[in-house]
Amino acid sequence: MTRIAFLVLVMLALPAAAQYPTKPIRLIVSFPPGGIADITARLISPRLAAALGQPVVVENRTGSGGNIGTEFVAKAPPDGYTLLIAPPPVAINVSLYKTLPFDTRKDLAPIARLGGTTNVLVVGPKTTAKDVRELIEQGKRNPGKLNFASNGNGTTIHLSGELLKLYAGFDARHIPYRGAPAAMAALLAGDVDFMFDALPPSAPHIKAGRVRLLAVTSRERQAMFPDAPTLVESGFPDFEVNSWVGLMTTGGTPLAIIARLEGELRRILADPEAIAAFEKTGMTVKFGGGQEFGALLDSEIRRWALAVKHSGAQAD
Repeated sequence: MTRIAFLVLVMLALPAAAQYPTKPIRLIVSFPPGGIADITARLISPRLAAALGQPVVVENRTGSGGNIGTEFVAKAPPDGYTLLIAPPPVAINVSLYKTLPFDTRKDLAPIARLGGTTNVLVVGPKTTAKDVRELIEQGKRNPGKLNFASNGNGTTIHLSGELLKLYAGFDARHIPYRGAPAAMAALLAGDVDFMFDALPPSAPHIKAGRVRLLAVTSRERQAMFPDAPTLVESGFPDFEVNSWVGLMTTGGTPLAIIARLEGELRRILADPEAIAAFEKTGMTVKFGGGQEFGALLDSEIRRWALAVKHSGAQAD
């Protein structure tokens, strides 16, 4: 769609946008509290509510790798009153699941990209490895004995573990949990040896010394933990995984409403106070409009399809 055609459609739908919103808005998080999606929702909801003049109520609708919450939004009335915090599993699940009860790119409409973060490789109290090299050596000396946690099959956290196994040439058993907080609890209890996690929820445990940070998955080191090497520095030049978070709504929602939400979010995320709030958690504001976020989704769907195929991951 050309920019001119988009603007024409927006103008035709202006009456709907002029009245929107007239009631509370539901902000759906398809993963449990404590993860990157939930953290983003809690940062955005009060600011969006203030901008729109209506409450924005966060609801955690979890299960099926994020599909339960995503389906709820995909099948909601297309009126802009049901929004979805969209992390990478929205793109990954397209190839991870044999069938989905919705079409990700037709039944959902991108509003904006909000921010992003890196993943981190951490080990728990029972693991003696002080760096990536030592962890890999332990894995090679004890084939199949190491295990790693994730927040579910096919997530970036899971697939980061699969990539490390592939690039380093060792075996480790994957143990999926219902959400990143449960996976971290298992690591803290010594039930698993290592895990990848998004930086924001892991940061408090790293700072408190409850887990040990071995590396970050971004190409550059992170300001919050400048001494932690990247996996690129650790000998894996192709290892780069970054998480992103966006906002979507039901497909067919009037373009004027989507444009209103995009505009409000653009203003919110340009505010230094909001930027600082994101950075305090370990996230970075990376705003992109609906069209840009849609292009990112398309590229991520293609990218993760290859990773899912190579790993052999599959979910029913």
